[in-house]
Amino acid sequence: MAEEFSFAGDEVAAAWEHHRTRVFEGQRELSEWIVRHVEPHPGQTILELTAGPGETGFLAAERVGPEGRLISSDLNESMVAAARRGAEAWGLTNVEFRVIDAQQIDLPDDSVDGVLSRFGLMLVPSPERACAEVRRVLRPGRRFAYGVWGPFDRNPWLTQLVGAMLQHGHTPPGDPFGPGGPFSLPSPEANRELLGAAGFTDVEVAEIPGAQRYQSVDEYWDVQTALAGPVSGIVRSLSDEERAAIKATLETMVAPYRAGDGSLDLPSLALGVWAR
Repeated sequence: MAEEFSFAGDEVAAAWEHHRTRVFEGQRELSEWIVRHVEPHPGQTILELTAGPGETGFLAAERVGPEGRLISSDLNESMVAAARRGAEAWGLTNVEFRVIDAQQIDLPDDSVDGVLSRFGLMLVPSPERACAEVRRVLRPGRRFAYGVWGPFDRNPWLTQLVGAMLQHGHTPPGDPFGPGGPFSLPSPEANRELLGAAGFTDVEVAEIPGAQRYQSVDEYWDVQTALAGPVSGIVRSLSDEERAAIKATLETMVAPYRAGDGSLDLPSLALGVWAR
C-alpha cells in the first residue's frame, strides 16, 4: 500500500508546504464545513487522515483545546514534517504527528471521537478499506467528515490545465475517474454507497461551490504544475518549447475566466460529506 500517495513525493510535498496558505485560504469554507460536522468538543481525540500540510485538522485542534488531542497523519513523511512545522506556526501544542496509511489505520478500535480528511479519501486506492478502517477506530455514534471534488465539468480550475496537456499528447498517469483519481467520488450517490457499505447509517452530502483565484495565467501554471503530482512529473520532463506550447493553449482555454486585469477566477465544486 505504499503507492497510496506515490504522486506526492518530496518535491510535491515541498510545493504544498510552500503554497500552504494559498491552498488553505482557497478551501477554507470546505475545511470549516468539515470540522463543524465532525463536531469536536474540548477534551476529545480527533484523527485527520491524508492531512497534507495539516491546516484543516488544526481547526479541530483549536476546538478540542489543550486537554484534547489531534492526531495529524499522512502516508507521506515529508507531508507529516510539513504539518509539524505548520502546527508550530499556529502555536498548537496538542497535536501528535503520525505516518498512517488510511487503508490500515494503526490505532485501536473505538479510540477516536472524530475523523476528518480534506481531499484525501478520493485519492486512496481502496476507499472501501479506508472507510471500513475509519468505522473501526471511531467510537460509537461519532462522526466522519471529509471533502472530495465534485464532477469533472464543474471544476475548470483543474480541468483546463489537464485539457491543455491532452491537446499536446501528454496524458497524466492514472484514471482521474477511477479509484485513486481526483474525480473518483464525484456524486452524492457514490459517497452514500461507499459509506453505507462500510456500515455508516446517517450520511449527508452538501455541494460547496467556490473559485480558485490567480493573479495571472503564469501564476495558475506555476501553482498547479507544482501541486499536482502527476502533472508536475510530466512538466518537468518537457522541453522549454513543449511547455511554451501547452501554456499558449492554456491561455486560450482560460480566456472565458479572465478578468480585465489579467487575473483568473476559475470555478470549483467540492462535496462535503459527513457520516456516522
